[in-house]
Amino acid sequence: MASIALGATILAFVIIILVYRASRQYDIAKSLAPTNSKNLRAALFVRIGGIDQAIQVRGEDGANPVILILHGGPGISMMALTPAFKSWEKYFTVVQWDQRGAGKTYGRNGGAAEAPEMTIAQMTADGLEVAAFIRAYLHKDKIIVLGHSWGTILALRMVNLRPTWFTAYVGTGQLVDKTTNEDVAYKQLLTKVRDAGDVNGERALQAIGSPPYRNLDDLIAERKWVTTYDTTAERNLESSLTPTVLFAPNYSLRDILDFLHGIAFSQAATYAENNIYDARTLGLRFEIPFFIFQGDEDHQTPAILAEQYFATIDAPLKKFELLKGGGHSVMLTMPDLFLNTLLKDVLPLTVAER
Repeated sequence: MASIALGATILAFVIIILVYRASRQYDIAKSLAPTNSKNLRAALFVRIGGIDQAIQVRGEDGANPVILILHGGPGISMMALTPAFKSWEKYFTVVQWDQRGAGKTYGRNGGAAEAPEMTIAQMTADGLEVAAFIRAYLHKDKIIVLGHSWGTILALRMVNLRPTWFTAYVGTGQLVDKTTNEDVAYKQLLTKVRDAGDVNGERALQAIGSPPYRNLDDLIAERKWVTTYDTTAERNLESSLTPTVLFAPNYSLRDILDFLHGIAFSQAATYAENNIYDARTLGLRFEIPFFIFQGDEDHQTPAILAEQYFATIDAPLKKFELLKGGGHSVMLTMPDLFLNTLLKDVLPLTVAER
């Protein structure tokens, strides 16, 4: 009888949680719903690179310029974070794309169709197919591309290959040279740990060893210590965004599992190639306006390396914005500052295109 009572209690508890989640999802969905006929709302699976890939389109007015966001990770979809970009929709049509191996795209394909093609070249080709689809779907000659961290790898290659398709390149959490990046990041972190007198942290980092890391597990272990010593906003990023993901109206419980599995799958599948990446192999001349908005306290892709790289870039217009107090995910932790920087530097470029 006791086991039956316990089972009934657990079942009731689960039902309460699911009902509460459904209620929260409903409220959030109402806040994100269209308010007039000009609003754009679309969630699509599009055949890209031979597989179905998830694309989301949202904006208040179809006449607004389009910004295609390339998420980082690899594998860290931002589609569940739709509420975080709601303020952007007043000024831009915001396009989210779950890359091969990430989020809903991973859920649709399960990794089986994706694994052999998890290369920078293939995912760049995917990105260009997405851009071509969006340009046709929204009747836009050009779009803005915004790359975050890993997404900067794909975005740089895309604008390099098809500059006439894009209004501007915007990078944040800009990755330049993976080898130097990890070396500088490790040394900066070790200095912080020692300055804090954290003996356990110092021992843990010394046990991992300086880059190049032996494997992905060592990199993940180092990133956990980065989180411990990151800015307050970045340190709490996962916990602060967890409710957004849990109650995302466009995310089922299965979607959440696919999101988590996709991160592990993507990072393992791309680790070797990502580990030797160097943006400078593309050359330093770009045919379109070139922007980097970097958090000055970014401990994963150090701002000093992004700024040094930016200084070598030749572009018709370029600007480097160092966002004070910002970390690696500054567009999520300081959204108003990031949006205002977009409006100040990038939005004026789109006026002639409307």
